[in-house]
Amino acid sequence: MSLRVLVTRPAGQEAPVMALLAGAGFTPLHQSTLCIEPRVLDARERGYLMNLDQYHAVFLVSTNAVRLALEALTDYWPQWPVGVHWIAVGEATAAALANAGLPAVAPQTGFNSEAVLALPALQSLEEQQVLVLRGEGGRPLFAETLATRGARVDQVALYRRVCNPAFQWPAPPVDAALVTSVESWHCLQQHRPPQQMLLVAGSARIGAAIRAAGYGNLTVAASPHDEDMVACLTQHLMKSR
Repeated sequence: MSLRVLVTRPAGQEAPVMALLAGAGFTPLHQSTLCIEPRVLDARERGYLMNLDQYHAVFLVSTNAVRLALEALTDYWPQWPVGVHWIAVGEATAAALANAGLPAVAPQTGFNSEAVLALPALQSLEEQQVLVLRGEGGRPLFAETLATRGARVDQVALYRRVCNPAFQWPAPPVDAALVTSVESWHCLQQHRPPQQMLLVAGSARIGAAIRAAGYGNLTVAASPHDEDMVACLTQHLMKSR
């Protein structure tokens, strides 16, 4: 019998990784730990979007940010401004931008703030403006680092992440669960993960949060990218044999 693996991504984002898991011989199941709630933007935030053409670069932190940004920006920009560097946190986010006619640059590896900060477009920023489109919360590293490079950084939180009130563990129990954000882990933790279940963390930061909660049955992937998560799970199981 193949191992049962729980995918915890928000609804609508689970299909690619579930296909990869099935192709690798696992039985994937989906139960989202988080729900994505759009925010109502205030006048200042709407002003940032209206002045999009003034920015050297626009950084989008997720596919959720792309979806909600496109919904908001098309009210102001029937044609996209020229000269803006569109920057994505990873391949999926870049692909979502490309589908809207916005060619984006993304790190080849890493898929986190550190990897994005190494991109050439973000090195020389004296007197430049950068717009960050993201969800509520998250790390301050990106904005703080760009400020030290001379940029003025504006940020718009397009959505908030809330724990899914309908979450429940599948029956029979799963053998492993994929955790792709610290917020997702905090929601999952409320439901007392069985200690015998393997958790696959999408980054060292997520892994540290899981360990800090006293959960030791853990392996850490190179990134939250679907391929990295499935590869980490497969490699861990091979080592355990």
